[in-house]
Amino acid sequence: MLEIMKKISYILASLCVLAAFVSCDKQLAVKNVNNQTTYDFGNTESDLQEAVIACYNRIRLEGTFARVGYMHDVVRGDEAWNPQNAWYLTADHLNSPGTVDITDQWIWRDCFHVVNRCNFVLSKITGEEENLKESYKRMRGEALFLRALAYYTLATYYQTVPLFTDYAQYGSLETIYSENVPQDEILDQVEKDLTEAIHSGTLPSK
Repeated sequence: MLEIMKKISYILASLCVLAAFVSCDKQLAVKNVNNQTTYDFGNTESDLQEAVIACYNRIRLEGTFARVGYMHDVVRGDEAWNPQNAWYLTADHLNSPGTVDITDQWIWRDCFHVVNRCNFVLSKITGEEENLKESYKRMRGEALFLRALAYYTLATYYQTVPLFTDYAQYGSLETIYSENVPQDEILDQVEKDLTEAIHSGTLPSK
């Protein structure tokens, strides 16, 4: 009798374990919505609107279009003098080695953040212009304008920089470490982006 009870207990325990695995299978397969990647983000209009907002983010930081960029220009002229702020002394003296974080690298960093995010948006909005919804045309135009702004700024400060116009370029070491291209080529791309932004209806034609 005892042996029979043991066998029944083993069978019941096995069934309980099996039932637990089967019943929990669907509940455990939960997708973490906070762990998004570029492969599953940007496929909806709402996602792209958030991505466009991210394109604007870096130009509102103090690195480029505020304190640092402003000072980078002003201290090189005769209108201002930098008496004590060591951050800007090399720019003020026109002998920066190109390795000072704030005066040399923040503008580069912020502008390429903008370029990267704009390229992501543009990679998600494909197809002929006339076939796009108005909201998608506007987002595409905004991304083109902001990329043009970033590259104009880079060409102004650094003259020669890498040119990234395809988000796929970030996918391999051969293309992500591209050589600098001439300033004229950068400005040609700026003109091209602005022209396309005008055609999208984002910028006025006059």
